Amino acid sequence: MFGKGKQDTKARGDVEFAQGLVSVIDRTQAVIEFTPDGTILRANENFLNVLGYSLDEIAGQHHAMFVTPNYAQSEEYRAFWTALAEGEFFTDQFPRVAKTGEIVWISATYAPVINSDGTVGKVIKVATDVTARRRGIERIAEALNALSEGNLEHQVAPCGVADIDRLGDAFNAATSRLSSAIISAKEVAGTVERTASEVGEASIEMSNRTENQAATLEETAAAIKDLTATAESAAEGAKEVERSASSARVTAEHSGKVVENAVNAMANIEKSSNQISQIIGVIDDIAFQTNLLALNAGVEAARAGDAGRGFAVVASEIRLLAQRSAEAADEIKTLITDSSQHVSSGVDLVHQAGVELKKIVSGVAGIYAHINKITDGASEQAVSLSEINSAVGQLDTVTQQNAAMVEQSTAVSKVLASDARELSVQMSMFRTATAGPVPHARMGMAAQDAAPLPRAS
Repeated sequence: MFGKGKQDTKARGDVEFAQGLVSVIDRTQAVIEFTPDGTILRANENFLNVLGYSLDEIAGQHHAMFVTPNYAQSEEYRAFWTALAEGEFFTDQFPRVAKTGEIVWISATYAPVINSDGTVGKVIKVATDVTARRRGIERIAEALNALSEGNLEHQVAPCGVADIDRLGDAFNAATSRLSSAIISAKEVAGTVERTASEVGEASIEMSNRTENQAATLEETAAAIKDLTATAESAAEGAKEVERSASSARVTAEHSGKVVENAVNAMANIEKSSNQISQIIGVIDDIAFQTNLLALNAGVEAARAGDAGRGFAVVASEIRLLAQRSAEAADEIKTLITDSSQHVSSGVDLVHQAGVELKKIVSGVAGIYAHINKITDGASEQAVSLSEINSAVGQLDTVTQQNAAMVEQSTAVSKVLASDARELSVQMSMFRTATAGPVPHARMGMAAQDAAPLPRAS
């Protein structure tokens, strides 16, 4: 007896639990009951509110009133109810047609109720209205599809479902930032294209100038090479002139010494002439004295008469010799005097020649010094020109290398401009937004995410 009481208590508890569960489902979900063939038996207020019907309008009608005519006539729809009548469950999201003709999306479970004999007594559908969520997802899908086509202007409008709206907000913010980035990228691509074009034009201009410079450098190098050869030849000629001037200086110095010796010799001759003149004067005096003595001897011989005649003859001859000696001495003296004058004049001339030769030697030395400087300058000039020639050669090489680099730069700038144009073309597929993202009215309660009330089905 006590065991039966416990069973009754448990049974009442199970019934109460079941009744409570049914009550909760009935309050929170959209519930509708069908016969196994789809005829409507009853529906709760939540279901009626979702589709906009009253119970009298749907009771006894077939489920097909909630689907499109095409689907109601399809084999798929008939197979759906056949499977339910055989006890199969279905859980999915389904589009249903409301009284207004609007499509309502429900997340529903079609559950056959099995009788004790194993047959299906009825079909119960428990549903939740997910139209707002579905439309929010469809809007995001449309926005993503628009994004895939490059449309960045498409914004996701709020659907009233908090988590979907958060996705919409995130999508709108992302497309706004992407739109800004694309706009910036377009501007940068345009700038790069213009810059690359300008660089290309500048490179072409630089290439032309570099080619002209290279040609000018080649001409300059050739001219400097010729000038270097001329300078080297001039330097060699200057060295030859230096050697000739050095030889002339040595010869002039030697001639100066010869003239100096000649001056000394003429001075000695002049001195000897003076000494000879003195000796001739002595001889002239002796002749004069001899003439006087001969004259006196003649006088004395005349006085002696015949005895002195022979002596008179001798005295006469001596007097003649003395006269002739005196005359010869006078002539020699005259000649020596003339010779002394000539020697003195020659000494003066030789002395003047010596002075002039010294001037010549000094001038030759100065010329030699100048020629030496010219030679040094010509040598330095030849070395400098050789270095300049080498530098110009290196500059010509660098210019040729620069020309090659300019050509490469021109090619790169053309490629860059082409890439920038291609980037601009690729960027042009994006239609950028001109306004900010559409503001969403966020739901304040997370429970509204599923929105089972008041639109539950």
